[in-house]
Amino acid sequence: MSRRHLFAAIEPMQEPSIDFPVRQVTADDAEALSVLMLDAYEGTIDSDGSETIEVARDEVAGYFSGAAGTPMLTHSFVALADDRPISAILVSRHEEAPLIAYLMTAPSHKGRGLAGSLTTLALSSLLAAGEDRAHLWVTAGNEPAERIYARLGFTDTSGAR
Repeated sequence: MSRRHLFAAIEPMQEPSIDFPVRQVTADDAEALSVLMLDAYEGTIDSDGSETIEVARDEVAGYFSGAAGTPMLTHSFVALADDRPISAILVSRHEEAPLIAYLMTAPSHKGRGLAGSLTTLALSSLLAAGEDRAHLWVTAGNEPAERIYARLGFTDTSGAR
């Protein structure tokens, strides 16, 4: 499974309309984000079938402890339904630029534009804070994610196809 490294210059964007309450992520969200992560990635190209809630907890704990760079919680957002996360974007500072470390949406809410809207919200927040570029890694062949990122101006710098 190859990964593509994508970069984008952050440009002004229209504020997204999101039909769910959205707020910034906090460390208190760790367990709920772990459950969301496991649910969101199950059965996708990013899953090899070995994922467990413990693995998801380790990934989320790693994000909060800086494994993917310094967490940028003021630019990380979660959309909620019935007070539980249904979509989230986790941003960190990695290699001198903001990194979209994780983007996830519950299967029950995919196809509603949440991932793209949260990414737009995060990028707009970063631009307002003076950032001019962002980067991320995506699994080659993850077509839904690749479409979102292409629409938002991310381009491949890794040479993977």
